[in-house]
Amino acid sequence: MTSTTRKDLIEAAMGNRPLDLAILNASLVNVFTCEVYAADIGVLGDRIALATPAGAYDLEAASQVDATGLWAAPGFVDTHLHIESTMVTPPAYAAGVLPKGTTTSIIDPHEIGNVLGKEGIRYMIDSSKGLPLSVFVCIPSCVPAVEGAETAGAYFGPEDVAEMLTWPRVIGVAEVMDFQGVIHRDPRMLGIVQAGLEADMVVQGHSPLLKGREANAYTAAGIHNDHELRDGAEGLEKLRLGLLPLLKVSSHGNHVPNILPQMLEARHVDIALCTDDIEPADLLENGHMDRVVREMISHGVEPARAIRWATWIGAQHYGLRDRGAIAPGYRADFVLLDSLEDVSVRDVYADGELVVAAGKMTVEIPLDTLEPPGGNTVHLNPLTTRDLEPRTPIENGSVQVNTMHLLPSRLTELRTVAAEVRDGRLVLSSIAEDACFLAVIPRHGQAHSPGLSILTGLELNQGAVATTVAHDSHNLMVAGRNTEDMLVAVKALEASHGGIAFASGGQIIGQVDLPIAGLMSGKSVPDLAVDMAELNDVAVEFGITHRAKALATTGLALTVIPEVSASDTAGLLDVASQESIPMFP
Repeated sequence: MTSTTRKDLIEAAMGNRPLDLAILNASLVNVFTCEVYAADIGVLGDRIALATPAGAYDLEAASQVDATGLWAAPGFVDTHLHIESTMVTPPAYAAGVLPKGTTTSIIDPHEIGNVLGKEGIRYMIDSSKGLPLSVFVCIPSCVPAVEGAETAGAYFGPEDVAEMLTWPRVIGVAEVMDFQGVIHRDPRMLGIVQAGLEADMVVQGHSPLLKGREANAYTAAGIHNDHELRDGAEGLEKLRLGLLPLLKVSSHGNHVPNILPQMLEARHVDIALCTDDIEPADLLENGHMDRVVREMISHGVEPARAIRWATWIGAQHYGLRDRGAIAPGYRADFVLLDSLEDVSVRDVYADGELVVAAGKMTVEIPLDTLEPPGGNTVHLNPLTTRDLEPRTPIENGSVQVNTMHLLPSRLTELRTVAAEVRDGRLVLSSIAEDACFLAVIPRHGQAHSPGLSILTGLELNQGAVATTVAHDSHNLMVAGRNTEDMLVAVKALEASHGGIAFASGGQIIGQVDLPIAGLMSGKSVPDLAVDMAELNDVAVEFGITHRAKALATTGLALTVIPEVSASDTAGLLDVASQESIPMFP
């Protein structure tokens, strides 16, 4: 669509030329004043020409919509997310989130960046071009997340980031996960942040539980926001320091109940909202940004204020000055709601065009027509079962073992326990009923052997689960009760070019293929949701009760999430010190 000129808008606002569309008698959610009142909205081309009290003027328009009984709100702006975590390509993602009222997404493609480098970033930019969903890009700062603690398929230094900041639709530097590197003045991390500042762009943060002098230092470095909050004291402190909190509700957790009540004790609170990671079945069942708004309302936030947080605040923060409001000159991205309290999306307009009617897409978005980059990205060294379990310091007897314990929150903690060794092998059942071997296997052509550790808390009761979705370097990670099933699951993913696989008794019991960078399927959200629902059922059969189910292990290799993580180079890693933890102390 050709952009509407300001001259055209002035003429339409003055009534000197007809509008393309008039929305009459809507209850307008005004995000500037947090008022809700009856209004008429005039649209010319891709812009709002006027928003006036209902019935104040006789609006001449090519098309009119009587919105009596409906609420008009700006289209939702998702301020931080990873499309790859939805496991579909950008076109399929757009078709999935538009019916939920999301019209603008600010993406961090660091998942595919860690696998395919700049080629992966280019693919996400090109694949998201020309969609009804507006997609803007923040360039990953964490490829890999922590240099020296893991190995990825690519490396981005300050010069690489500076180059990519000049690419189309790029508006920021993505989450600076290595907050320890920033605080301790690591040249790479400071250089990446400085590249964003010199480009006059937003620099996203990622610093769970960071407080005090460290939080001050992180902010002073040039970080602008943070979506990884964990409690109210942290949220309030960061708000006071000028870091914009991006509160999220994702498929992997919801910390809002621990954060928002204390933050609301401040005299004035403006925050923005995001989804971060949404799994396809969760998206269809529970929603997208509409769900995040509902979560805010459930904590006593007035609906108009919650919608302000979901629209205008984020858009202005990122310099998208003409988005996030229904007002003259703004882009005509808006939704009509059946219910304000329930945030029930009925119709969605993007650039002035009706793209969703009664909850259904009115325009066809073809599945990705671009050739997926990279081909087969699962490149493994020859493996045997003995490569997947640790060598013990004794042949028989008892030994102390450092283990990783998975908590319900998806955080981890270090536990040291006594274990039995028999014929040179650990007896898992002597550690815990659900103890597993955990291996992070290099899949980007690295020469080294897998990083090994012991995992508890997954509640796996049989077989093994393997995945190439292993944030953020996305090596191949496998957890198992026995190494035979672990190897079966690994070989299945090697053959399918990536995905998630469950094996038991020497056979594959459930598998979802993600051949695009080992992260994404070429299917639609509804089709992949069916596949993932079936795989989640398998996960439950295998004893996994974590809310992430088949994806429960995918965050265990995050070298920036406390307390410990699994690494392809270090085995078990202390996140705070970034030092390897010996399995046998």
